[in-house]
Amino acid sequence: MKKRIIAILISAVMVMSFTACAGNEGSNETTPPATSTPAAATPTTEPEPTATPEPEPTYDFNGITLRIGWYNANGAPNPDADAMSEAYYNRIKFVEDNYNCKVEYVDCTGSYYDKYVTSVLAGEPIVDIAYMMTYHVPSLAEGGIIQPLNNYSSFDENDFIWRPDVTEAGYYNNNYYVTLRKNYEVRYGIFWNKTLFEKYNLPNLFDLAAKGEWTWDKFKEIAIAGNQDTDNDGTIDIYGFNARESLEWNYMYSNGANVVAKTNTGMEIDLSDPKVIEALTALQDFTTTVKFRNAIDWSIESWDSFIKDFRDGKYLMCLEESWIAGSYLDVAEGGMIDEWGWVPFPKGPSATDYSCYGKEFGAWGMLNGIENAEEKAQIYNLINHFTETADELNELVDAQLENWARDAESFKNAKYILEEGVSVVNPINGFNDIKTVMGNLFQEITSGSTTPQTAIETYQSQIDTAIADIKTHDYDADMQAVVDRVKAEEEKAASENTENGD
Repeated sequence: MKKRIIAILISAVMVMSFTACAGNEGSNETTPPATSTPAAATPTTEPEPTATPEPEPTYDFNGITLRIGWYNANGAPNPDADAMSEAYYNRIKFVEDNYNCKVEYVDCTGSYYDKYVTSVLAGEPIVDIAYMMTYHVPSLAEGGIIQPLNNYSSFDENDFIWRPDVTEAGYYNNNYYVTLRKNYEVRYGIFWNKTLFEKYNLPNLFDLAAKGEWTWDKFKEIAIAGNQDTDNDGTIDIYGFNARESLEWNYMYSNGANVVAKTNTGMEIDLSDPKVIEALTALQDFTTTVKFRNAIDWSIESWDSFIKDFRDGKYLMCLEESWIAGSYLDVAEGGMIDEWGWVPFPKGPSATDYSCYGKEFGAWGMLNGIENAEEKAQIYNLINHFTETADELNELVDAQLENWARDAESFKNAKYILEEGVSVVNPINGFNDIKTVMGNLFQEITSGSTTPQTAIETYQSQIDTAIADIKTHDYDADMQAVVDRVKAEEEKAASENTENGD
């Protein structure tokens, strides 16, 4: 299913979606006569009735513009990127040309979060539909910056075009606040350098995963064996593994320990499941016995140093979210020369399936205070409906996934995660106090200073307090603090410009 097939698919979809033409003739099937027919007689045939596709309703939005915020100047779909982007681009043009409206992508370079907050509180929302992280939802919802999508009849959280895991991640206090059209993105998994694995005679991770042998023990064994001192000076030159962040959560979720549950006013954390102790014990064993990189040296490294070093062959495995493939590993973009593959995080002994943890999704919400909100919600829904069926949309997702993957096995592994719904995002990053407490707990465990059980007992009261404080947290004060900080930064910049004669 490559470019030519997808092009044919898109053409068919566009014809069905955007015109009121009649359906194709049904196939002829032999119909037995009412009475017995001599053997030599020719059976009669009647065409099967076929349903005529319902024409799309017509709309007139009176020339209004839907403004969609993006974190840089490249938000608008590029029709040359892939088949789905082309379909989305064409759909936007169709809606603009036929329904008397415009769609504008707004460059929110810098802190888009700050821009949403300050513009809404000033009564002049910078955009209508806003890109944000799912963990932003609690603060922006409680602070009055975003509004529920389910306020609008045009939004259906069960519509096949939306990713259910993202919609669920954006569910807060009995409302849906963000959504995302189905795409190829999975979250954290293990990228591995197939070229170096072969060079150092390490097991093929695809084979291990296929046989159910991709386990924590095997992961640890390979991480140790992958450490290479290439010049025999006693220092590791190529590490078997790096984890920039979220190793702790990957261990717990990969053992079936779903410790975080959202509530109407925040969340609950339950660390009493034996699967949690099992996961954190294995985590501690790994972090205290395996030499690997998990701490960025900010004096000489940047946040993406681990990603770049994996690209450049300095690590055999890295724990990363799937988006790095297009941004760092694509050869066309000057990326990774060695061959790479992708597998889920290894499965724990108590898990029944692989999992795919993610700390966030990039999704779309609607700001408060916008004009013509009902119409704009409907326009956003319309431009995302560029296929008539889930199967057609899934074909486009598969095409994206094929472009992302280097090989059939990576494609198959990522597709499994998407189709089986085993990706999970918890809202921990949206609540700073509980995030800090959990970070301290994890640090005690990974450093080996205490046992997982003792760490949980030590921090349980702090966890309970932080969760209780979520219900009474003053989000309005948080929003005002954003306004004050931005104002101070602007005044400082203006003062510096004056001093420099600008």
